[in-house]
Amino acid sequence: MPEENGILAENKTNNPHDKGYKRVLRNRGVLLHMLRKYTDFAWVQDVREEDIEFVDKEFVTDYFHTYESDLICRIRRGEQEIYLFLLMELQSGMDFTMPFRLLVYMVNLWEQYFRNVPEDERERKEFRLPMVVPMVLYNGKENWTALRRFRDYLRDGEAFGEYGVNFEYALIDVRRLAKDLILSSNTVIDNIFYLDRAKEKEDFLRAVEEMMDRVAELPAEEKNLLETWFAHVLEGKFGEKEQAFIRECFQKGEKKMISGFEQIMIEERENAKREGLEQGTSSERDHGIQVLVESCREFGQTAESAVRKLMEKYLLSTEQAETYVKRYWTAD
Repeated sequence: MPEENGILAENKTNNPHDKGYKRVLRNRGVLLHMLRKYTDFAWVQDVREEDIEFVDKEFVTDYFHTYESDLICRIRRGEQEIYLFLLMELQSGMDFTMPFRLLVYMVNLWEQYFRNVPEDERERKEFRLPMVVPMVLYNGKENWTALRRFRDYLRDGEAFGEYGVNFEYALIDVRRLAKDLILSSNTVIDNIFYLDRAKEKEDFLRAVEEMMDRVAELPAEEKNLLETWFAHVLEGKFGEKEQAFIRECFQKGEKKMISGFEQIMIEERENAKREGLEQGTSSERDHGIQVLVESCREFGQTAESAVRKLMEKYLLSTEQAETYVKRYWTAD
């Protein structure tokens, strides 16, 4: 579908998470697996990879002045032509205008298609617009509560029955996907969804460790796609030193990521505390002890574990270590 009048524009997205997903889902096999497994689209079951053609543009309109993360593809199913419009709401809050946003995108896509059909053909009685299937991929922390049916977005929409404009968009809510469903197959998008369910940094790292054996079984192409997504996500979640450590562990298949990452965090926080010390504050040693205790708490470890680590690192007695843990365990 050629670009025209600014309705379609070049890719411009600054969110690393968006870039990672778009790179992965532009693989026909990955996209097809996602549609078959994570939607209830009956029509997609007999679609082949070669039936999918990506429209290599971002979709924008005059109504919304930002570039949207999206993926548009044309799917041929026999004589049928279907446009799948996939809007990615990644690392973002709830958008309750979604039904209207999608309507605008769909209408503009139809308008673009209509203008590019020769006039004598589109005026024929048999002419039909292609089906446009709207879909949202979401990974936010909150449950998706935006309206799914356009009719529900209209005031008194139900009262007008079939005479009111209506459609419903498909939704993949990544963080609410069942673990058993995700793990029932082992592909790049399954592993991405499993990792993307993690809410906090530690959860993410634990999920990475759990995925190591599965990742090792992936075909080379899918493993490369996963590494690309992984690199983009690290960019949005972690600092440079942390990224380098995690990437190295991931590439080597090492499963001791949590302990190593925790040590990096402790060192970084100790450095920050040291740089910010002011006259009259506690000693650097006490600040290091406080950082270690706080890190143990934040990473879900027990107070007993913090006591043992203090004894090992600072050569403290059990009583001394317990005193420090009591002082700093709940400190702000």
